[in-house]
Amino acid sequence: MAQTARVAALRMLAMRRLTEAQLWKKLEARGYADDAIADAVAGCKRAGYLDDQLFATLYVEGPRKAVGDARLVAELVKRGIDRGVAQQAVRAAPSDQSERIGAAYATLLRTKHDLSYQSAARGLERLGFPTSLIYRVLRAHAGAAMADLVGADGVGSVS
Repeated sequence: MAQTARVAALRMLAMRRLTEAQLWKKLEARGYADDAIADAVAGCKRAGYLDDQLFATLYVEGPRKAVGDARLVAELVKRGIDRGVAQQAVRAAPSDQSERIGAAYATLLRTKHDLSYQSAARGLERLGFPTSLIYRVLRAHAGAAMADLVGADGVGSVS
């Protein structure tokens, strides 16, 4: 039975990258004994087919929707990655949340044309961005919008 658990594990990993917890859960769902699962998982780790650190790095660097660091860490933890490993992968990401929040805000504006300040703040908060960054970005966009209005109307210009 241990050999078939290993074969099943290899087949699963050949189809898509999994975390150790995900692989364990899938093998358990197929009815393999805990010792057979442990042997299969250990063999896959030794062979380099199963690496939670690599999974976390690829997940963070891959094409993700624009979300904050807190949301990225939560998504990795949900997939069975250790919180410390998840936080390390997010910190090492090539794009930080200051860059991602701009894309997230632009997406919110495209999907909801009459977006209020409060709705934008709640939307960005749900995406896992910190409050201080949210309000900094919203204030900057509100200031730019106000400057555009003042400049377009000619109000406030001295002749």
